[in-house]
Amino acid sequence: MNRKIDDLGHKRLPVFIILALAILLIFVLISASIREPHPLKPIEGLVVKATAPIFNFFHESVALVSRVWRGYIYLVGVQAENERLKMRAQENLSKEALYQETFLEKERLRQLLEFKNQAALPVTGARIIGFDFSIWFKCAFLDKGANDGIKWGMPVLNAAGVVGRIVEVYPDYAKVLLLIDRASAVDALVQRNRLRGILNGVGASRCFLRYIHKNQDVQVGDVILASGLGGVFPRGMVLGTVTAVDKKVPGLFQEVEVEPAADYTRLEEVLVVKTVQSVLSKP
Repeated sequence: MNRKIDDLGHKRLPVFIILALAILLIFVLISASIREPHPLKPIEGLVVKATAPIFNFFHESVALVSRVWRGYIYLVGVQAENERLKMRAQENLSKEALYQETFLEKERLRQLLEFKNQAALPVTGARIIGFDFSIWFKCAFLDKGANDGIKWGMPVLNAAGVVGRIVEVYPDYAKVLLLIDRASAVDALVQRNRLRGILNGVGASRCFLRYIHKNQDVQVGDVILASGLGGVFPRGMVLGTVTAVDKKVPGLFQEVEVEPAADYTRLEEVLVVKTVQSVLSKP
């Protein structure tokens, strides 16, 4: 055992001796470099020439690692800043959308209020909360009902014109039969020449003015109004505009297509007329 230890010690001895000589050589070179000229200048040159690439390699490696690390830290900071900017942009977009929605709602309510003042009708405002655009019915649902004084048969309007009439009433909700429903029939007249007919819905976003004889004058662009007969819709309320006239269809009457005044694809707020008797009694 002692022999093995002695052998290991003898093997390590040359390593310590070489290390010591290397350190001594470095000190000698340093001390010698102080004097000009010195006899070890050639040896110093050889040592520098041999060791310079190694030091340069380590220097470049350290510099590269430093640059990569600084770049990584920079990119992390940039990414975090981008995330903050994205969140801020999203917040601004949401605020802008909310502001725009509020502005458009106020504009619609302003138009309804202006229409209410012009029509001088006893009305109450309501909001559309749903639609039933099935094959058989074209209806809408309001957020007001019997508790708000809504009754069966009351006409529903907006700033553009007639929307429909109340056909079902619940305590807090009401159902509106839209003008475009097949079951809808309104006594109407042509504003330009006072021709009368019946405006029927056809299930799509349009209506037809029925019972207009082929020799009578109806033109594209004519405005169709509610006549007021029947006591449902106030006289003079706009129903729609003529978009097509066909006198070549079989029978005695021409086919008059009417586009409703109310845009049912953008319907949100409406006015429910609580009575029309006072309006009908006016000349």
